[in-house]
Amino acid sequence: MQQTHYEGCDSGNFAFPLFDVPAGTFRDFGGCNTLWAVMNPAANTYNFSGLDILLGELGTRKINDVFIQLGDTPPWISTNPSDPLCDQANVNGLPAGMCDPPADLDAVAGSGLGDGTDLAWRSFVTALLQHVTAPGYSAAHGHIQIYSIWDEFHRSDTVGTAICGAPGSGQPACSYRGTFAQMLRMTQDLRCIVEGHASDPISATHQTCGTANYPATGLDPTAMVMEGDAGGGPIDNANATMQNYLYCNDSPPAGSQCNYGDAGSAATDIISGHTYFSHGAEPEDRMVYISNEMAMLSPADHAKPYITGEGGWGKNTNSDGTPSVSDPKLQAAYVVRWYIELLILGVSRGYWFAWDEFEPDGAGGLWSPMPITFPPLECTTPDDAIGGYYCSGAIAYKQMVNWLSGATLASATCPRTCTNPTRGMFTVSMTRSGGYQAIVAWDSTPVESCNNPQCGSTPVSKTPFPVAQWRDVAGNTHSGSPATIGASPIIVENMAPPS
Repeated sequence: MQQTHYEGCDSGNFAFPLFDVPAGTFRDFGGCNTLWAVMNPAANTYNFSGLDILLGELGTRKINDVFIQLGDTPPWISTNPSDPLCDQANVNGLPAGMCDPPADLDAVAGSGLGDGTDLAWRSFVTALLQHVTAPGYSAAHGHIQIYSIWDEFHRSDTVGTAICGAPGSGQPACSYRGTFAQMLRMTQDLRCIVEGHASDPISATHQTCGTANYPATGLDPTAMVMEGDAGGGPIDNANATMQNYLYCNDSPPAGSQCNYGDAGSAATDIISGHTYFSHGAEPEDRMVYISNEMAMLSPADHAKPYITGEGGWGKNTNSDGTPSVSDPKLQAAYVVRWYIELLILGVSRGYWFAWDEFEPDGAGGLWSPMPITFPPLECTTPDDAIGGYYCSGAIAYKQMVNWLSGATLASATCPRTCTNPTRGMFTVSMTRSGGYQAIVAWDSTPVESCNNPQCGSTPVSKTPFPVAQWRDVAGNTHSGSPATIGASPIIVENMAPPS
């Protein structure tokens, strides 16, 4: 799960408690002032107070698997501190120039080779790791399991095919404006300090982790490192950008300094893309992009975890002010379909974006501090645990967790293929101990609204087991077999699930 605002870090209408739905892992990208640019406001000056609040809350919830996207270059060390084409440039008090690499990354300014000291980044990472691995810290704080930089680095006019505009211009801003060699150098430095593999190369300097005179290495060997998320969706030829980072073998752009073979692969423990189904797409329309990215991986990388670091329906409203998803029951259905499509494809984990973004220009809202009636969201069920109101998507998320927790995926069928499906019927067969059998099913044929719990009238096929009951994404249990199936997933069961 991803959440953007928190008590103790934000104020007023954005001081939210930590989400209360089940989740085994949490993604942080800038919440509680945790961007590199914010935690390192000047040379050798660090402020981890927001991170402590966030990890403390996660520790209280026993969530000890945290994925942190460190993002963005502090202006004091950026190669272009006034760059207006960067994400969040001059937005919400954040500076320009955060998508440009550090000025000490190249021995010769502007070469893009990544052969400089990289001292600002190395010093920050060292201070951060020493802070979160200090004696006693883990007893009261969640553990950072995954470290990453350069979120969505395919949104780039240097290593990708994007045409970047300033925030608010109508053209997407850049996430990264450096070279592949610079990105690799920062990842290799990060991995050395976090994991400490002495033989790992530091390609640009022709040294290794063990010979490059780091003041500290291997500060948390249990953690993992990955490059920023790219691919898994149709934007900016992002799969090719990820392929070039890993292997430099898909016609990298001129000047991008992709000259290191498969060193990007060797420096990366996890592969991650982003999968949004915005602009009228069905969730399953993105399965082909995930499949294509997974298919281009080498055998070594295919054996690594593949995750979806962000995803969902994107903005809650379209540019014309209409809701991006036309019905609150469809929003509920889409949350379940998005997660189960990842399960079908073998994606290790998925982070919905975002729990608390309830406003029209927010993305994928599942919870609101106040009741909201559709459009763009329907958030009317009181959340008695933390206050506020569950949106229809949060209720469906909770049902899906109940359906899947403790179950074993036996098989899945998709219309045409599961790597490139067409519209039609999806089924996932599951088992549990005690003879339990179940099928989750839905029809991905587009509809505009839902008039029954299953949101459709597709005839039901005969199940391979006697049906005792079926449940819908709103949490209702129905006796016997369903009459029809539709756009909203249901689970058909031969018995009540074991407790």
